[in-house]
Amino acid sequence: MLGLTDRAFAFRTFGVPSSQAPVLPSNALPPFVDPLPVLKKHTPFAMHGKTSLYRMRMTEFHQQLHSHLPATKLWGYEAQYPGPVIEAMRGEPVEIHWENHLPTTHIFNVDPRIHGAMPPAPVVRTVPHLHGSRTASYSDGLPENWFVPGQAVTYYYPNDQQAAPLWYHDHAVGITRLNVYAGMSGFYLLRDAQELAMNLPSGKYEVPLILQDRNLDEGGQLVYDPTNDDGKHLPGGVWGPEFFGNQAVVNGAVCPYFSVEPTQYRLRMLNAANSRFFHLYFNLAEHPTDIPSLHKFHQIGSDGGLLSSPVVMEKVLLAPAERADVIIDFAGLEGKTVTLSNNATSPFPGWANLTSEYAPLSSLMQFKVTVPASSNRTFSLPPSISVPRIDPSQAVVTRDFVLVERMDAQGRSQGVRINNRGYDDPVTEFPKLGTIEKWRFINTTEDAHPMHLHLVQYQIVERQGFNPVAYALGKLQMVGPPRPPAANEAGWKDTAVVNPAETLTIAIKFEGFTGRYVYHCHMLEHEDNDMMRPFEVT
Repeated sequence: MLGLTDRAFAFRTFGVPSSQAPVLPSNALPPFVDPLPVLKKHTPFAMHGKTSLYRMRMTEFHQQLHSHLPATKLWGYEAQYPGPVIEAMRGEPVEIHWENHLPTTHIFNVDPRIHGAMPPAPVVRTVPHLHGSRTASYSDGLPENWFVPGQAVTYYYPNDQQAAPLWYHDHAVGITRLNVYAGMSGFYLLRDAQELAMNLPSGKYEVPLILQDRNLDEGGQLVYDPTNDDGKHLPGGVWGPEFFGNQAVVNGAVCPYFSVEPTQYRLRMLNAANSRFFHLYFNLAEHPTDIPSLHKFHQIGSDGGLLSSPVVMEKVLLAPAERADVIIDFAGLEGKTVTLSNNATSPFPGWANLTSEYAPLSSLMQFKVTVPASSNRTFSLPPSISVPRIDPSQAVVTRDFVLVERMDAQGRSQGVRINNRGYDDPVTEFPKLGTIEKWRFINTTEDAHPMHLHLVQYQIVERQGFNPVAYALGKLQMVGPPRPPAANEAGWKDTAVVNPAETLTIAIKFEGFTGRYVYHCHMLEHEDNDMMRPFEVT
């Protein structure tokens, strides 16, 4: 690590959080007036054998999110929001020198009561995590392995896994929600020979899409204003269980448009929002209030790579951190506009809410089929392939993880835990390298939770409901038959949703490395307080 000459800022005094600036209304900015930013690709500065060497600098910078607003102050990688795309090949390692050049004052007020953010921890800390990668513990980006401005680390990624849409983001304990919201995320697309041999849309016809939500003030600056479960906003710098922005941001632009040719495109979609779920569909209707006119598409892959065969879809649900690899054909739609629409409630699934506390983000971006076809080239859907299956009957152990929300006397959330343990409680899971385990998540809360494991890609075994009244009396009483995963979830996953009053069972083979890793809810507000636990592969 590079040392600091002055660490005095680490012991700064925490003052009273400042008040938040007023948030722009959701209809204050005209949508679909700015083009979709095409994410830039990062290039290595050198090669060491087959290993590509990258430098990735974390800095504060300004970037315009909408043409009607001034530039926004952001944090990000290589002065870009989102960060640049890294493309890698299976079997060809990547080494990244992550450098923290951020200021010592955070963009947002930090709640010093949250685990990991309590003094004397410095308010500005970062640690990058390559989400979905099979990586040694040292290079995994464990939340407690943060480093401060003026320091750097070098992480090694062997890329010894199938092609997949991985992504990188900050993971510093206690402030992940703030650092990611400030702009610290980006795509890492892993390729392999099998994928490259397919006639999939490529080049300008392959488009990474990072989907997020943000609140902005009239000066174009980010406002982070979380709420309680009842939708009431909290003072600046106070942790809240939920955050839902009222502006849809795609690739760093508010409600952009993308001009396309009447041909097939491959969209690599990532939900990188803090807490918001997206239930996405391609809509030919002119207005959000019109009856939807759905344009079907094919999902060809999920978090961990290609599915065994393409799945015809009308809608796809993406929880925070989930990815969908889809092919959409705009042929025959010349002159038309297709809106990427969303009808997920916030919070999700909202079964317990009689009225919505948050306005929906009904439209994220538009595809305008206005570009003449530039060639006669046609693309293909991927052929059926063999996706190895984990046999759940070979599991050496089944572990239960109960998701519980802690409430105060006024019924307000004080954080969510797994098995009533916090992050710093002793490790209770020690899977053995090379073995298969079944993990069952039991959700007693009113929110759906996207559960993510580091190191591994897993497979969904089943979901099944349970009786929450009986569970409150100490009995896990299952309701209805077990439900196998939907076709578009039947491949490799690293993040999967468990709904309220439901169990999610996954099968995992622990491969690659021994050492310490973590599992957690990928709603960043929950992860920070305190819905994250370590495990150690032995």
